[in-house]
Amino acid sequence: MLDYTAAHAPFPQAEVRLAVLMLALQAARDGAGNVTGQDLTGWLQGEAEPVLEQLVDAGWLRLPGTIAEALASRPETPTAFTIPTLLPEQPRPFPFRKTTCSRISGWAQKALGDRKLRKKKLGATTRLLALYTAAHTRPDGHLGPAKDDGLDLARTTAFCSLSPGQVAEHAELLITADWLSEAGVVEGHVNRIKVLTRQMFGRAGFSLLRKRVLLAT
Repeated sequence: MLDYTAAHAPFPQAEVRLAVLMLALQAARDGAGNVTGQDLTGWLQGEAEPVLEQLVDAGWLRLPGTIAEALASRPETPTAFTIPTLLPEQPRPFPFRKTTCSRISGWAQKALGDRKLRKKKLGATTRLLALYTAAHTRPDGHLGPAKDDGLDLARTTAFCSLSPGQVAEHAELLITADWLSEAGVVEGHVNRIKVLTRQMFGRAGFSLLRKRVLLAT
């Protein structure tokens, strides 16, 4: 899903990629999904309206009504949306079954809705970095593949559409939120020092990094 987001988001901005990732997760099975205004503003904060405008204008997203109506929609009356490139008649980019799609989408929703992120009202760019680190956390709480013992900074910056310095800045915001605990610069990787983890298995079976990582270039 991360590769799909990087390749198919119509614009490179981090907030657009976050919206593309979250909407594609909901529509991965058949190109259609439901979303509420609370979902959109929760993911994107004050950037929800301009991001939706970009996605609709680019033809990546179809809504049955106006963007204002989508942002005002409530859980009892969600907005149905369509992603044309994910409709059944198109080549299938994902091998997921319906249950798997639901589990991954639920995990991502839970991660972005984490109390620490909500409490600090972090913006979409910081939330994308938070979700990226969470998606690359091993069950023992360490970042990245075991053989690397960390995340490749070049890939992190490319996915989040940030410079190394900007990654460090947003990591500092995650430290303030107590999502991460330290940041530094070493050998081109985001590496762990000590790791304390909080498990967010839910139905998805993923663990979420909580403390003690080292951000590096």
